[in-house]
This record gives sequence, structure tokens and C-alpha cells, in this order.
Amino acid sequence: MLGLLAAFIVMLVVFSLLSPVFLTYGNFINIANQTAIISVLAFGMTLVMLSGGIDLSVGSVVSLSAVVCALLLDAGSPILLAAAASITTGIAFGAVNGFISVRWGIQSFLVTLGSLSVARGLSLVLSDGRTIYIESERFLSITAQGFIGPIPILFAWTLLFFILVWVLLNLTTFGRRLRATGGNIVAARQAGLNTGWIIVRVFMLSGALAACSGLMMAGRLSSGLPSVGVGMELDAIAAAVLGGTGFKGEGGSLFGTLLGALLMGTVINGLTVLGIDPYVQEITKGVVIVLAVILVSTRK
Repeated sequence: MLGLLAAFIVMLVVFSLLSPVFLTYGNFINIANQTAIISVLAFGMTLVMLSGGIDLSVGSVVSLSAVVCALLLDAGSPILLAAAASITTGIAFGAVNGFISVRWGIQSFLVTLGSLSVARGLSLVLSDGRTIYIESERFLSITAQGFIGPIPILFAWTLLFFILVWVLLNLTTFGRRLRATGGNIVAARQAGLNTGWIIVRVFMLSGALAACSGLMMAGRLSSGLPSVGVGMELDAIAAAVLGGTGFKGEGGSLFGTLLGALLMGTVINGLTVLGIDPYVQEITKGVVIVLAVILVSTRK
């Protein structure tokens, strides 16, 4: 954790020295907005990884839930109904992922790799491959484009989900059982835990958080875009890993996940402020992630 925090501080210092625009309120708002959606997605990924699994479908669920919401709003549905339908879609995908993985003992990597394509295909079919624009100003304000005082609503949603998931993970019986399942599933079963049901619920939570990320993305873009979630699952995994969550259920700090997402968002924002080519940004982001992981590993 200290290594990650040190890397984050170094990034802040470097970019502030290179650009006078970086340390401004407006730019911090940009960083908060850029990292909010990935952060919420990464919270769900952290839960799945703590159970010993992985969820590659979350990026596609983001786009599918955004499209579902946009289509319903375009048809005149109330905001609550559109949001509920989107979240239900995410939960359903999570439930299917978890059930198949548990029922037939298939690695979640393979199961969610398949559901990734299914969710992506559904978003393209439902939208007919086109962008579905959202005209509801109230929806846009609630999900992404409003403010609570000086705090952007996107970051406020991130903090809310952080608190809810942190409480679930650290202050509930389910959180302790989740850690036990990921730490040693055989021992957890021998202790009488229904590990299968725990894993299914974890994937349902991941799907729900992915859908909420989709609603936030729809609000930010003012549309449901079927291609919007491409690669987001990798960013979510990177944020969780940077935060100290291992692929075998070890570690797992929600604050670390949030810090990991902020680190990646800060890097991209800083490079953008400096006018660096977007293609070079991707290379730099990858290098920074590798170096940060090395730093975190050496400080554990």
C-alpha cells in the first residue's frame, strides 16, 4: 500500500512540475470524473478476485446496461425503471457467470470470456450498432453531469459505492466468508460454508456494479454506446492488482483498489495535459502499471 501511495505522489509531483495546468481545481475534477467509472467497476472486480475468480465480462456489461437504459429512456420509460432494468441485466449476467462456473466447475476466466462476447453482441443487436442518445436532463444530472456542492456527482457515486462495498467486505459475515472461500476453498467447505452460493453472489455483485458503471457512463456520454466498454475489464483488473489484490484470493484492499484507479487516471490525465499522443499514452500507462506493480510487490 505504501509503495502504491508513493508512486501516486511521485506522479502528482512530476506532472505538476511539467504542467502549470495540472494542479488546478478544474483538472482535479477531470481526474475524478475519469477515474470514477473504472473505480466502481474495480470494486466489483476486487470482490471477484478475492473469491479466487476473475470476471472478464464486466466491460461488455457496462455497454449493455448503458444501451438498455438509453433504449428505455428513449421509449419514454421512467428513470427508475430504466435504471432498475439495467442493474437487473448486470445481476442476471453475474448470476449466470457464477452458476456455470460453480455448477460445472469451469474456471471463471473461461466462463466470463464467453459471456463477454454474449453481452457485447446483445448490446450491438439491441442498439442496431448505433448510438442511442439520452435527452433526459434529470438522468444526466443524477448519474454523471451534476454536482453536490463542489464535488462532481460521478465522484460522489464512487465514494458511496466505496463505502457500501467496504462495509460489505469488512463488517459483515458475508465478507469474512468471501475471504475464507478465496483463501482456501477446500477448508471453507470443510468448515460448512456454502462456497458455491458465495461465489454466485459475488458474481452477481460484480454484475450489479458493472451495470451501475454503465449507468454512470451513459450519463457521462449522454448516450448508450455499444462499444463503450471495450477494454474496461482490463483497467478494472489492473486497478485491483495495483491495490494489492492477488489472483488467488490474497490481499484485497478496497482503498488500494481506489488508489490504483486514481493512479492510472492521473497518468492518463497528466499525459493528456502534456499533449502526448494517445497511442503513446497507452504504452506509457502499461509501463507505469508494470513499474507500480513491481514497487508494490517489493514493499509488501
